[in-house]
Amino acid sequence: MLGIGTGIDHSSVVEPADLKELTGNTATTLQLWLKNNTDVTTSQWKDSSGNDNHAAQSSEANQATVSGGGLDFETDQSDHYDLATKIDIADNQGFCVAIVVTRESETAGGLLSDSSTEMIQFENATTLRMKTLNASAQTTTTDAVFPTNTFATGSKFILLINRTAGATNKFTFQKNGTTLTADVDTSTNEADGENPGGIEFTVLGSRDGSVNFFDGIIHEVAVWNRSLTAQEITDVNSYLQEIHGL
Repeated sequence: MLGIGTGIDHSSVVEPADLKELTGNTATTLQLWLKNNTDVTTSQWKDSSGNDNHAAQSSEANQATVSGGGLDFETDQSDHYDLATKIDIADNQGFCVAIVVTRESETAGGLLSDSSTEMIQFENATTLRMKTLNASAQTTTTDAVFPTNTFATGSKFILLINRTAGATNKFTFQKNGTTLTADVDTSTNEADGENPGGIEFTVLGSRDGSVNFFDGIIHEVAVWNRSLTAQEITDVNSYLQEIHGL
């Protein structure tokens, strides 16, 4: 059928896929999707995954401001949000986090966490820290150190972290769809199987809601409770790059 008065055939126009469609079209694996420019206010960012795992903050003193289709966190104001439901990743379980951010300072800033022993955060402009807690209550810290200014302030970027399942798990990292290679001389626990512990996520924008508050804009967040395939990682990066112009 031709578009009325346009002479353009719209019969084969396909709506762009979203993150659910790209990774199995199910809410059972996509645990959280705080979608850019969708249902976001100062008090709540609604979850678009289908799990109703909304990020909420009832205290006005701890609320970020809406900016860039997401939330602008100020570290000196203790801004952070609590998830409605805990995301629980077990020992040896794969998972994937994709987050689009603009950092506004190089202070340590928590992205997702539950406690001081279960978290993902920026340490500075070069280091990403991940802590897990296994069933034996042992904490393992992975500090992945990258080249100078990999996570510098002032520019928006996509960070994708993928951990494969099993005792011989492996973390991989990508920025704007390009694989990041950590410095083996300064990083810790970068070999296969060195950080297979469990991790829980209940807080967005700080470490356990009390310290290491993120300073900058979180534009979009997605969390899967399994590792993504290589093709899914490519598709997720392509989707986010198109949405965010990266």
